[in-house]
Amino acid sequence: MTASTGGKLEIPIVLTATIVPNPVTAATTASPETRLAEYLKSLQFYLQFAPVIFLENSGYPLERHSEFAETARLRVKRFSPSANPLRGKGYQEFEMLDAWLAAEPQTPARWLKISGRYQLHNIAAILDECRRESYNQLIIDQTARTRLARTYFFCVNTDFYRQQLAGLYQQCDDRTGEWIERVLFRKLKTVPEEVRLFVTQPRITAIAGSSGAAFPSGRGQWLGKQMLRNLNRLVDRKYLWYPK
Repeated sequence: MTASTGGKLEIPIVLTATIVPNPVTAATTASPETRLAEYLKSLQFYLQFAPVIFLENSGYPLERHSEFAETARLRVKRFSPSANPLRGKGYQEFEMLDAWLAAEPQTPARWLKISGRYQLHNIAAILDECRRESYNQLIIDQTARTRLARTYFFCVNTDFYRQQLAGLYQQCDDRTGEWIERVLFRKLKTVPEEVRLFVTQPRITAIAGSSGAAFPSGRGQWLGKQMLRNLNRLVDRKYLWYPK
């Protein structure tokens, strides 16, 4: 699905979704109807900028909604609910990413993964950054002080994912504090210097899956964080050193 448009590499967006969360592990009370509406809003937003591969792992009947009909710009992949939901959202999300890559006959060379209910308002700038990358295999924000990788969005080359990240979800278990963000941070410390953080500060509209709280999205706050990110990169291009 990776293509060239006007001489530029087109990076597909992989949106991950769980419309009906497991009632045992669901952290918030959002109904499937509310979550569906949020996913559809994100899907319609991102289709303006790039092809989208929509992954869903709750068994929700997507065929009921014409918005999920496949087109040249939209592909939809459905997966059965995880057999191990108690191990957490990160376990289930990366289990689904692995299953998608294993079953996909023609994988994109590079893709931008975004948690499906997050809207990155400056997605055009982020996609342009992903297109222009010629050295690093993975672009992801990591915070050195908390020792966490921010998995809600990252850009990765498929070969790197398969070689370094496939199967990593099996180490995750939220019940023991082994969140995907922590497991991935440790893993990335063991690989060659092929990982960097984003130059572009994401401007997000989202509802936190763990608390149900809205992310702050004011432009002034975003500009301040972009300035801090620019300063950060003067001394460290791999880790962020300021709080979220």
